[in-house]
Amino acid sequence: MAITNPMSGIRTYDPTTANKPADASATSSTGGTAAEQTQNFLKLLIAQIQNQDPMAPMDASTMTAQMSQLNMVSSMSNMNTSMTAMLAQMQSVNFMNQAALIGHSPAVAGNGIAFDGTNQVMLGANAENPLKSVVATITDAAGNVVNSVDLGNINAGMSNFIWNGQDADGNTVEAGMYYLSLAGTNSADASENPTAYVASAVASVTKGANGDAILNLLDGRVINSSEVQQWIS
Repeated sequence: MAITNPMSGIRTYDPTTANKPADASATSSTGGTAAEQTQNFLKLLIAQIQNQDPMAPMDASTMTAQMSQLNMVSSMSNMNTSMTAMLAQMQSVNFMNQAALIGHSPAVAGNGIAFDGTNQVMLGANAENPLKSVVATITDAAGNVVNSVDLGNINAGMSNFIWNGQDADGNTVEAGMYYLSLAGTNSADASENPTAYVASAVASVTKGANGDAILNLLDGRVINSSEVQQWIS
């Protein structure tokens, strides 16, 4: 530690502690926040100045570099705060946009059809490759075939079709859960099953834990907005 002359009160040079922090504990404080890091930096800088060798004082360029590093840390902290606020604002705007979709119908991967006994249901077949002789089969909860639709040839991607809620005899079935299965053949005459999609209107929108929009559909499904493959209406 630097020695103080009791006659004059002027600090004198001590070669054993020159250019070393006066208090070793000053280097042990590792504040996590930008404010704490700034305070720690200033303490270390003051200790360096107080304990520098008067015959070889600290280079001004070194001090300038240290101050520049401090400003950079502070600027990055402020930028992080601004980016966080901007992200929260963007999530809020996105949520408001998603709320405007209430009443519209997204097509989401799944084969369950919650038929209400009245309204037709928009369905979809998402194929990886062009297919031929594609057949859509509707079964009830017991696995009994209710109706089947010959979709013929379809291209790769999404192909939509409608089930009007009727069985093979043209009678409207009762309200309840029904299931869609799809099958076709590719160019090599091998069986291939497109992914089934079922559309349902959005009843409400809820904000998720990460600020994303959670869609509550009329058929009871709860999905993330990112799961929507296609908007029907």
